[in-house]
Amino acid sequence: MVKYICLRCGREFDESQLAVMMTVRCPYCGYRVIAKARGGEVKVIRAV
Repeated sequence: MVKYICLRCGREFDESQLAVMMTVRCPYCGYRVIAKARGGEVKVIRAV
């Protein structure tokens, strides 16, 4: 499930809450700028 963060209020919500509204807006404050939340996984890359 994809998580999004509102850049104004900082609340996190998922795509099901975003699908209820017909536009891309924060369901809490109505701000139109949102970003995908980063995953908690850490990638370890071995140096050559």
